[in-house]
Amino acid sequence: MLMVTNTQAIASEKVVKSVQVNTIKVLLVDSHRLVASGLKLLLEKSKKFTVCDIATNAKEALQAVSTHNPDLVLLEPDLEGEDGFDLIPTLLKNFSGKVLVLTSLNSLDAHDQAIVRGARGVLKKSETPEILLKAAEKIYEGELWVNREATSRILLQIAQNSAKEMSPEEIKLKSLTAKESKVARILHANSELTLKSISGLLHISEHTLRNHLSSVYQKLNVKNRLEFYVFASKYLK
Repeated sequence: MLMVTNTQAIASEKVVKSVQVNTIKVLLVDSHRLVASGLKLLLEKSKKFTVCDIATNAKEALQAVSTHNPDLVLLEPDLEGEDGFDLIPTLLKNFSGKVLVLTSLNSLDAHDQAIVRGARGVLKKSETPEILLKAAEKIYEGELWVNREATSRILLQIAQNSAKEMSPEEIKLKSLTAKESKVARILHANSELTLKSISGLLHISEHTLRNHLSSVYQKLNVKNRLEFYVFASKYLK
């Protein structure tokens, strides 16, 4: 019969606790719970990560970082009408970990904005699981996960923004999120269309479009679509 002494049992328990303590605690933020569940299985299968929670919107994400203080937030910025890029600096004010953006967006500007706003790296969803695991671990260790070309673009953007004085109108336009800026440009370019038609171009509901426009109008200090068109014709490039 195999005998296990108290000393051996205690030592074994300490090893298990040590393994648990040393795993990287991850919060998943993705509006598609099925996708997030798949990521959870992938991360935890590696034995290096523990998923502490899954959030499907900005409110849940902020509650989760407050509750769990994760080491890493894996963020899909398209949160069903909410702009996850705007969420990055808010998250970083509420926890001590790091943010890795995982997105299907191909826009280099969107990728750069994620870094400028505080993310430590950007990965496309077309990357392999091995790359995702490596990026998550490296970012946890304090590294940036961006390629050389992106680093050059980001540094140039920061330098240009610092070097020039912006007009009040430019400051207003800069305050728009990436999604709000897209809505503004589509609205300006299609002034003859109804909001229902424009929402179709953007692949969002008319209700979501109206919410975006309310925010855009407020930030640009215009009251209606006519005032917006006058402003955009002068200053939106």
